[in-house]
Amino acid sequence: MQSEQLLVRVAKVETWKGENRCTNASGFFFLHEGTLYLITNRHVVVNESTGHRPDSIRLLLHTEANDFTINKSFEIPLYRNEVAQWREHPVHGAAVDVVAITIKDPTTLSTHYIAAFGDGDILTERETLPPGQSVLIVGFPLGFFDSVHNLPIIRQAVVATDFAHPFKGEPYFLTDARMHRGTSGAPVIARIKRATDVAGQFEEQWCLLGVHSASVDVSDRDPALDDRLGLNCTWYARLISDIICEPVPVAVPVTPAQQNQTSESRNLSLNSFATSN
Repeated sequence: MQSEQLLVRVAKVETWKGENRCTNASGFFFLHEGTLYLITNRHVVVNESTGHRPDSIRLLLHTEANDFTINKSFEIPLYRNEVAQWREHPVHGAAVDVVAITIKDPTTLSTHYIAAFGDGDILTERETLPPGQSVLIVGFPLGFFDSVHNLPIIRQAVVATDFAHPFKGEPYFLTDARMHRGTSGAPVIARIKRATDVAGQFEEQWCLLGVHSASVDVSDRDPALDDRLGLNCTWYARLISDIICEPVPVAVPVTPAQQNQTSESRNLSLNSFATSN
């Protein structure tokens, strides 16, 4: 894979409420059985605890393979008839900070120069990483990017926990890197040696390890004496397969009590996170 094909898998995400821009974030494309999805964090599209509820997101996409200065805005509504258009994890729901949004325009791939991750880019349950594996987090910190060529920023990090054992039993691992708001929803990737179809042979591939979500801190840290941990939460990429196989959202009205319950359950799961839209 050429480096530019890797970079055009990632998109700058702007959230909008009517004609008012709300936040900047990151996202990436995922192709499954011919359907294209945008993957990002749940707190990018809705955050009950802060009242963040945009009604659309806008992407800036390349339209020419040979000229990255030519781009076009692409809008995705987040609600249709007041029904949320993203898919959450079928078991963990809002407690997993990852969503998949179906790109319903069938011409998107043919009319834009974008690429997508796929099922084969995700490590299987049998594959793991060595301690301190170097990874890249590709996104748009504080909304900053190469605005001439519409290309993201690449931050280097290392896996800070045992990849084979989900941290504290939750479906995420930690990375060690200096991160900023705006990187939420960015893909976490690495060059991994993987077995080929030929016995005993391996080749290096870019693999999708997870979805960057938020910085992690401790509640009892003394800000006068202790620096921030500098650690970040990354949800395992294998969660994406569960999410995109979830049925289309059902038109069920959400009451304020249900919203509070969802927010409380999510805060319980993410009680040591400093969320970074």
